[in-house]
Amino acid sequence: MLTHLSIKNIAVIDKAQIDFDNGFNILTGETGAGKSIIINSLNILKGERASKELIRSGEQSARVDGIFTVSDEIKNEIENLIGIDVDDNEIMISREFNLDGKNSVRINGSVVTLSMLKEIGEFFVNIHGQHDSTSLLVKKSHMGFLDNFGGENLKNALSEYAKVYEEYKKTKSELDALSTDETEKERRMDLLKYQIEEIEVANLSADEEDDLTERRNFLANAQKISENCLSAFDKLYDGEETGNSAHDLIWEAVKLLEQVTEFNSELDGICKELTDMTYIISDHSHTIKKLADSLDSNDYELNEIEERLDLIYSLKRKYGANLGDVLKYLDKIKKEYAEIEHSGEQIKILNEKLKELELERLEKAEALSLIRKENAKILSEKICAELAELEMSKTVFEVKIEDTEFSANGKDDIEFLISTNLGEMPKPLSKIASGGELSRIILAIKSVITSEKSAGTLIFDEVDTGVSGKTAQKIGEKLYKMTKSAQVICITHLAQIAALADKHFLIEKKTENGRTRTEITPLEGDLRVNEIARIIGGEVITDLTRENAKEQILLADEIKNKLKK
Repeated sequence: MLTHLSIKNIAVIDKAQIDFDNGFNILTGETGAGKSIIINSLNILKGERASKELIRSGEQSARVDGIFTVSDEIKNEIENLIGIDVDDNEIMISREFNLDGKNSVRINGSVVTLSMLKEIGEFFVNIHGQHDSTSLLVKKSHMGFLDNFGGENLKNALSEYAKVYEEYKKTKSELDALSTDETEKERRMDLLKYQIEEIEVANLSADEEDDLTERRNFLANAQKISENCLSAFDKLYDGEETGNSAHDLIWEAVKLLEQVTEFNSELDGICKELTDMTYIISDHSHTIKKLADSLDSNDYELNEIEERLDLIYSLKRKYGANLGDVLKYLDKIKKEYAEIEHSGEQIKILNEKLKELELERLEKAEALSLIRKENAKILSEKICAELAELEMSKTVFEVKIEDTEFSANGKDDIEFLISTNLGEMPKPLSKIASGGELSRIILAIKSVITSEKSAGTLIFDEVDTGVSGKTAQKIGEKLYKMTKSAQVICITHLAQIAALADKHFLIEKKTENGRTRTEITPLEGDLRVNEIARIIGGEVITDLTRENAKEQILLADEIKNKLKK
């Protein structure tokens, strides 16, 4: 149930706070006053797109907040779905969106994703508007209405069928892929064989390219490395060019110190360490010299490395961004080659599997169809009963179900048929029903579905289009009956329906300081009488229309008392 709605900077509403009743809430006002903004705001709270075009002119952001109370069952389901604790069965949803495109969503103060909000949005509010009448004329929507009515039993049957159907599609796709003509198979195998041989002959390893690149860079700089190594060898050990090497100088220093160690014991330790240094210098110097000598003639190795790297670059251009990818591609095409080579056996296996799935698909589809037909009969009876209460007692409503091609939803072709005149054969809704009749039919369907399922808040946006008089009264009573199982919020232009309100809000435009804004005012007493009188009589309100309005409200109170029993 929606207990509170807050709207800020959306279209012509700068700021609005609405506290709803748990029963029948009515919104009235002149056309264009801003009633549709309420619907837009509630859709935003359900997770639908929040267009920056809705932001009030001159403002940078807009915000909608809604507080809902939910049943224990819904509370537990929401906690499981989004992992947010719901205290006291109360949920606050907040959405803020900005001109720069940024959008924030919070549930009970915790930041959540828009997809999470969409997942739970339908738990709170179901909006039924004029678009429902339009969709009712579209044949492909009829299956959704029926399946929604069918409840968990039908939902489970559809789920079981869908699993088999998807497995059938997958198996059929695999079979089709293998069942290409022999010429195409041979062409593909020749290509795969060539690619496999080209990669395997190269005898690649994943780290080879890095090692080769490092070695190539080394060899490409061999002359500089050799010159520097020989110069270092001379300075460290040989001393041919410099006259004195580091090794010889240290050794001479050691000999000098050894002559005086008897006078200072500390010098003995220093001599030993310096002697060790001469050994280290000697070892490293000869290693450096050996490296320099090895670089005299390595053009052959450098050419070999360049050729190897060229081969690697060529394979990478064809088969992958790096050698790891090339080797993965090799595994993939070897597997494909083996599958094609043994495709005859695999085709046989898949054909057998497909036959089994065809039988299972038919079995599940027929089970689903049977449940739909059972529910179609019940739905037709209930809708006819509801229509009788809406001054359409002669109407025959029928759900026609015929076999068609298999699809993700079964093998049923479903269409709603209706006859509004006695003796006439039922025909498609689009060919028979008028605007007023469609309003009543959609209301009858919603009444039936609502009575079958737990609902939180039902919002009806001008579902009374095209009706008046006694029929309008019956629609109002039907809407009021729904408050036994749900909170109802209704936008209406009819006095008969508005008079039934448990709480009545007036939506009106006002102009201040050159700016238009919408005000939402709860009506009681004379204010409510005046609004009902305006709906009855138009712009000019007389004493007579006020008396008619009072009488309408008194009559509505009597009807409400009867309906509550």
